Amino acid sequence: MMIKKGWALLLFLVLVLTGCGSGNNDLSDSTESDSGAGYMDERATEDMAVEEEMGEVDFTDGQGSQLIGDKVIRRVQLEYETLDFQETTTYVLDTVSDYDGYIEYSNESSYSPSGIAPRDQSRQYRRVNYLFRIPTDALNDFLDDLDGMDAYKLSENIGVEDVTQTYRDTQSRIQVLENKEERLNELLEQAETVEDILQIENSLSETIAEREALQSRLDTFDDLIDYTEVHLSVTERPRIANTREDGLSFLARIREAFVDSFYAFYYFIQDAFIWFIYAIPFILILALLIGIGFYILKKVSKKRK
Repeated sequence: MMIKKGWALLLFLVLVLTGCGSGNNDLSDSTESDSGAGYMDERATEDMAVEEEMGEVDFTDGQGSQLIGDKVIRRVQLEYETLDFQETTTYVLDTVSDYDGYIEYSNESSYSPSGIAPRDQSRQYRRVNYLFRIPTDALNDFLDDLDGMDAYKLSENIGVEDVTQTYRDTQSRIQVLENKEERLNELLEQAETVEDILQIENSLSETIAEREALQSRLDTFDDLIDYTEVHLSVTERPRIANTREDGLSFLARIREAFVDSFYAFYYFIQDAFIWFIYAIPFILILALLIGIGFYILKKVSKKRK
């Protein structure tokens, strides 16, 4: 009877210990699960905060590969021909002013349709080259307004340079240098010997100089990004063909060639006539020398006879 009670007590203890072990395991699993979920939630929150802080705008294709970042430098090249040089250039400058742009560079020169006559006597035509800075946000509207002026657009080229990666790397480097500068200032306050002070000050000066150079580079990037470079040239012409598009008919090409040849011959005659006027003194001197030569030869021939 005592043996049976002992076996029953042993069995009871085994069941109790098994139940406690299972309960502890369940509690441990639940704790680990809750801890893992909390850690994942914390990491997700941190990732979202980092993405919001970066604020980058990525343009991607259908496969998810990055095409272009948010730090982009645009450059535009435009070339126009016009019959009324003054009216066209005035329109261009007024349009630039309307969009709060400014002139960074301009160069005006003159030329003649042919090189036969001297420049100061031939009919002179003008050309001008501009470098404008136009706010990037207003660039498309600015180009649309230029299409409305009375001039023929020979070409339009738009280039894009993505400097996002370089910009971000420079920002990161500036942040590192700022942290280094802060630590050096702390060490400078704690320095006791003259040697330590001089060494820290030299390192601090180099750090400040490098940071300012990188900051200047960022400022240049910001200016190029916010204000697009627009290279624009206007050339005055004596004549502009009304149809220069591709696909001209054979008769239209003959008509254009005939008109162009007429204008070329017309200006050739003008330049040749002006050249002749310049050459009159030389022609008279040459004629006089030839006359004297004939006179001398005639006298010599008479003496021989």
